[in-house]
Amino acid sequence: MASYLQLGHESWNLLEEPDIGDYSGLVLSPVNDGPDDVANRLERLGELRDDLEVILDPQMYNPAFEKGKMDEWAYFSADFATADQSDVNWWVQRGHEIVEQGAQLAVDAVCSPAFVPRLYSDAYYSLMVDVADQTKDHADGRGLETLLTAIVSLRDLNNPARALSIASILSRSSCDRIYLTFLNEDVPPREPLWDEAGLPTAVHLVRLLSQSMRVHVAFASHDLVMWKFAGATDISTGKYMNLRRFSPGRWKEEEPGGRQVAYWNEGPLLARLREADVAKLNRKGWFDERNFDSNPAGGRILEIIRSGVKAPWLKLSWMQYLRWASNMEARWHGNSASAERSLVRSDGNWGEIEDVLFQDRFNDGSHVREWLNAVREGSRR
Repeated sequence: MASYLQLGHESWNLLEEPDIGDYSGLVLSPVNDGPDDVANRLERLGELRDDLEVILDPQMYNPAFEKGKMDEWAYFSADFATADQSDVNWWVQRGHEIVEQGAQLAVDAVCSPAFVPRLYSDAYYSLMVDVADQTKDHADGRGLETLLTAIVSLRDLNNPARALSIASILSRSSCDRIYLTFLNEDVPPREPLWDEAGLPTAVHLVRLLSQSMRVHVAFASHDLVMWKFAGATDISTGKYMNLRRFSPGRWKEEEPGGRQVAYWNEGPLLARLREADVAKLNRKGWFDERNFDSNPAGGRILEIIRSGVKAPWLKLSWMQYLRWASNMEARWHGNSASAERSLVRSDGNWGEIEDVLFQDRFNDGSHVREWLNAVREGSRR
């Protein structure tokens, strides 16, 4: 089991914070950091580097939309926008270049290149498997592991049969690790995953893949409870993941106007709350019996809010969320019953505060009941 820190804008310093929890590795973000920046940052980690598995995710999902620093990476070719993305040879060449760049940086593993397609067909997944297998052939010779990248649309999973067909194709890969990302096009990135028909199939898919592969669910947030229930070995998340899921433009880190907002991670509700909402719960006595020994950043944030002093706590909010994710990944690993019980408790917790109206209208607990239905329905298939 392992939690991985999914790097984003200015995330490196968090690795030196003990209060973020137990992270076994990190996933590089070429959109945010050029190769020279990465090399310098890895060197500055010193002895800590030896304890981390470093994974290079090339992030070639849709760089024409938000390239960031992608142009600095050798594998990002100038013809990306005009290339025939159905050409396996073009992708295989990118895979080889990704491996070479990974070897130069002395990473431990690379993710195979993948893109967001117009149609999530069997042919698309077969192409991704072919690319991953040939990437692996090259990576093996360089002493690197390879993760098969698979982007799965929840909208496509509205058909329950898709779990079996997609798993059948992906499990043919010679890669024994898979880097799985769920794309939820129909819900704004700041809101919880929500797809009444797609989520049970997603749970089923993770369960099927976990029978033969080491499943790593990327860009996870509170929804990691479903993936650990389903048997995922690893998850990766980042300081902004409690606000943004995977989307082609997820690297835009700031709210309109450039303002970054601190959010409180309320684990018992599987939600993130604005400061005024935390103050409401505090006045209600919600935190009176709460012990913050397992997540010190939470206690420090609550002290600030209770003091009434307008002190910044943005970095503390990142640390609080990351510690929660690490703690819960370990608690739920290999224990689907514990994950399901947490969902049941969270649903009950929302019932205790049904008279509280939060600033974000979507914060009403309905997502928890949706996730509980998803794990129960998905596990019966």
